[in-house]
Amino acid sequence: MIKGETGISSATPGEYPLVVTAKERKTSATYQFNTQAVCIPLVSSSGHGKKSLNYVHYQEGKFALATILAAVIPKKHDEIYAAFLNSNYGIRNAISYTTGVGSSQGNLNVNRVRPYVIPLPPLAEQKAIVEKVDYLIKIIDQLEAQIKHRKQLAEELMPTVLTETFE
Repeated sequence: MIKGETGISSATPGEYPLVVTAKERKTSATYQFNTQAVCIPLVSSSGHGKKSLNYVHYQEGKFALATILAAVIPKKHDEIYAAFLNSNYGIRNAISYTTGVGSSQGNLNVNRVRPYVIPLPPLAEQKAIVEKVDYLIKIIDQLEAQIKHRKQLAEELMPTVLTETFE
């Protein structure tokens, strides 16, 4: 588990992803890592007084990491699939278990997460689970887009329906 080194406001935009506490990444001219990692926020992205640590990111390749995050990097890539650690069964569960205890702010102490044990199935099963979850998330995204589109169509048709109804 390695803490980020890039200051968000002082980062020069560039070609590498800069993982931050927000949903969308920024960019950086330099990188700190060239690996697969789960990037976890050390402070709440929701503001003071909130216990939520909303965005846990999976990142691979060359990337920079903001100072208010830490990267969890598997030591044994032949046994641990970093994308699996990003699942609800892995790091996210550890975070929900260890955040906000005795505090009104959702701060995460790296030393409190380190000893957390994450049960791991065999590597092939980890990859299969991630693949299946990714597939299901794509279906959910497609369905949400269809619902949004149909809702928009319904809103556009409503004035016409009302006009025809009352004429």
